[in-house]
Amino acid sequence: FGDGKHRAKAYEQFQLLAGDDVVIPLADLNEKLKKQRSTLEMTNAQIEEFLKRADRNNDAMIDFREFESLMASPLAQSNKMQKTMRYLADGVIANNQRLEVHSYLDEYNCFPPPVFILLASIVQIAIFFYYYIDDPNRHDIMTHCAGCFQKVNGRLEVGPLLFIPKLRAEVWRFWTYQFLHAGITHLAGNIIMQCVVGFPLEIVHKVWRIGPLYTMAVISGALLQYCLDPSTSLVGCSGGVYALITAHLANVFLNWAEMPFRWVRLGIVGVYMSFDIGSTVYRRIYVGECDQISHAAHIGGAITGFCFGIVILHNMVKHRWEQVVRIICIVGYIVFFIAMVVFTIVQSPTASPIWDPKKCGSNL
Repeated sequence: FGDGKHRAKAYEQFQLLAGDDVVIPLADLNEKLKKQRSTLEMTNAQIEEFLKRADRNNDAMIDFREFESLMASPLAQSNKMQKTMRYLADGVIANNQRLEVHSYLDEYNCFPPPVFILLASIVQIAIFFYYYIDDPNRHDIMTHCAGCFQKVNGRLEVGPLLFIPKLRAEVWRFWTYQFLHAGITHLAGNIIMQCVVGFPLEIVHKVWRIGPLYTMAVISGALLQYCLDPSTSLVGCSGGVYALITAHLANVFLNWAEMPFRWVRLGIVGVYMSFDIGSTVYRRIYVGECDQISHAAHIGGAITGFCFGIVILHNMVKHRWEQVVRIICIVGYIVFFIAMVVFTIVQSPTASPIWDPKKCGSNL
């Protein structure tokens, strides 16, 4: 069952209780738990219900799989915060990771909390409303790109955060564009998605993994967008959001056999991404229409999220074959990133995109 230290410890505890047998009689475990009910802060009725749920096949015996689920269950915790953290984490982990993840959360007391996604969302919201309120013209809040352009001495100038191809030498713009959004609907969609997916990921994998993943996705998104369409300006944190989604997808891939609802998870992400990417390929290449969405940034973020998800996210239960996959992802992403950087340096902002540019001008 992998080399997770908490699972190995649980197996030792199981063997102590089971002795020479491969199962523990439910009555014996019930008696032991009732003796500790004051420590567990559970009533006898709660303990019986708890064990009843653990005995999945109703044979009055607890095997190791059932024992593992018993120890990993959020119902075993009396602390409400621990329960909440466990339930959130369960949404992004496989069944065979639960004991490791729950023990990991207990060991570190759920600290640090998921501050990166929270702070990123707060800053993105604050910057949008700061620029919108500061604009005397007060354009339509639903579609206005607040902060993209500003009046300086009566002249309309490019804002300091916007990524615009002709200013690619100002390298901070490859990162700061994430703080601008083309209207409140654009902002709300990104914030909701990154919180729904990002909070559980950060609870399990911590800020020092999710932070670099998100940041590199934003940068990679801008680089790929410039490589494929150097005429297009860029706003929004969609590259980072896509990275969070595909990082979760990487976890599904690594734990396919044990991941609950794996086909549902894969289907939802697949439909979402296929519609987004497929629709733009059709409109750009076959129809020649131009839209206001920088899909290449989404793709760059998605590639980054998947590769980082394989390589740096904390995998509680490790298997030998994963090392080969990690090496492939490391080499592949390094080549991908270096190629984008070189292409960005040598390509002119006036170069044509890979599709027919006749009907597509700059988005901003």
